[in-house]
Amino acid sequence: TKPNITMFFPAYNEEENIPKLLNSATKVLNEVANNYEILVIVYEGSIDSTIDIVKKFTSKNKKIKLLIQPKDKKGIGYAKVMGFKNAKYPYIFYADSDNQFDLREFKKFLPYIDKYDIIAGYRIKRHDPRARIVISRIYNVMMRLLFGTKERDLDCAFRLVNKKVISNLNLICYTGVATTELLAKARKRGFKIKEVAI
Repeated sequence: TKPNITMFFPAYNEEENIPKLLNSATKVLNEVANNYEILVIVYEGSIDSTIDIVKKFTSKNKKIKLLIQPKDKKGIGYAKVMGFKNAKYPYIFYADSDNQFDLREFKKFLPYIDKYDIIAGYRIKRHDPRARIVISRIYNVMMRLLFGTKERDLDCAFRLVNKKVISNLNLICYTGVATTELLAKARKRGFKIKEVAI
């Protein structure tokens, strides 16, 4: 039986990326999901045409929905909290909106979807400037020391989360550290986490 899936994508000034992102997400979900929805959480402070582009997609596909992140609730972490709270299906997937990931790799998660509570992608090879890669490595080491997380790519935004995990956690971080907060609190509560190379 195909699963029911919510995919959500935080967005901020992503007018060049949103069309490809939504087309890719729709194609993948039509193949692998029974029922699905796609949520795009756009920060209200966006100054390009991201919101208008998403509205055009919502008018053609009712499974695509636009959520506006308030200006006074700035931060990628808050966008993720909005995505989790508004997701109606039991399997919740999120990724960045900049098309740095190939959404077809979501299919790699499917064999584990009923066996694990969180499936966390980790990047085989990062296509980032060297300085950013070094900073990420330092960040990962610090987070492991501070919070006991064991995953190898803590800030990778390519992740599937069972809704029961969200129901049992109080996520309060509104910054990029939110991806680590999720894993740290889930591990402490005894939820099963699977890492998959992407």
